[in-house]
Amino acid sequence: MRRAPWVILVVVALAGCSGGGSHTSAARGPGPALPEDQTVYYPSQDRVLTRGDGSGDDLHWKPLGLTFPADLARVHHALVLSDTALTDKDGNSKGALLRAGSVVSVRAVGEWQRLGSDFSRLYQVQGADPGLRGWIDAGAAALVLAEEPGLQVGIIPRMITLRGGTAEYSLLVVADGTHVTILDTSYIPYPDGFHPSGVVSVSLQDVNADSRAEIILEAETIVSLRFLGSTPIRWKAWLRRGLIGAIVPIFRYNESFGSDAGYYYSATDRLFDSSGRGFRDMVRVDTDYTLVNGADEFHNRTVSFYPWNGSEFIHESLQDLPKQGTVRADGTVLRASPDRQSAAVVTLARGEQVYVSDRSDTRQSPDEPDSWWYQAMTRSGAEGWINGVSLDLAWIDPLKIGRAEFRAQN
Repeated sequence: MRRAPWVILVVVALAGCSGGGSHTSAARGPGPALPEDQTVYYPSQDRVLTRGDGSGDDLHWKPLGLTFPADLARVHHALVLSDTALTDKDGNSKGALLRAGSVVSVRAVGEWQRLGSDFSRLYQVQGADPGLRGWIDAGAAALVLAEEPGLQVGIIPRMITLRGGTAEYSLLVVADGTHVTILDTSYIPYPDGFHPSGVVSVSLQDVNADSRAEIILEAETIVSLRFLGSTPIRWKAWLRRGLIGAIVPIFRYNESFGSDAGYYYSATDRLFDSSGRGFRDMVRVDTDYTLVNGADEFHNRTVSFYPWNGSEFIHESLQDLPKQGTVRADGTVLRASPDRQSAAVVTLARGEQVYVSDRSDTRQSPDEPDSWWYQAMTRSGAEGWINGVSLDLAWIDPLKIGRAEFRAQN
């Protein structure tokens, strides 16, 4: 089988230390056969295979995502991406060749070795034939972390020189028997430029109950190549396979970030059925913020909504909370729970303002777009639920105005 061009480039960038010698035998495991010249780089070959900028500023980079051999127990097996020689630990050929598409178990991971401006390492592997045991070039195999029939998802670990330091990160690999896609995951949060990005976890799951499995990805990505290198952003995305091997995000949000300046946040997601039709069509993301300014700390929580638009979950920023609400009519009732039959907490007058911090999962009337129930607090401190048809909502800065600040404006 002829090597696909991308494989040669990955081997140069990652390893390239296979020994010479004749190749007399081959092994092929149960993985999907890899088609020749059907490798897809996402978003581009140059970006996926970038080597870094070689600057002299040392920012003490830390590894991104999974690191090996520490996380070797998470590996199901390795998928061989190109015909590669089986060697001993010193790189001397054992006279055997593992074919592209072979599935091998990984017994050990060698240390990173520097070769000029590049890095290399070896994996100790066991082929389908018990006699096929030895070491292979790490750049010629993907460490598979999740799989289902006809689909394998894994990573290629890499080491990069950045601003005088080094960092281990990884590329995402998706093999489906038709295409092998090698993905720079940083294009998802940063589509316009390369940022080192490491996979924290990956799994396969039908998250929204539409009978299609998504790739559930968590990753860490350097925010800037000049600043904040030691505090990467952690984010989560749900990915789908698109046309011609492309990997398309259908949802993404930032899970956590922290800076030395005293600004940090953490977030969680929840997917639910907002329409009652049996399809999980709405993602909610709750984010807790902390801002430190000298001896003062400001805390607040925001709620973001991502409704399904038929092909992806799109952030609906106009629905973000908190908001300031203005009561539309005299006699509007603030209730104890999101139910028109629940007890009244207080009766509000037209023009009265409330701090709106939460929203119900479903509308009071499915066909009435504004009939969500909102959790609200008056300037006097009374709290309860009010229906959206009774409110006009206006933007409020969540990083400056919390519940206490809203009441203090009274």
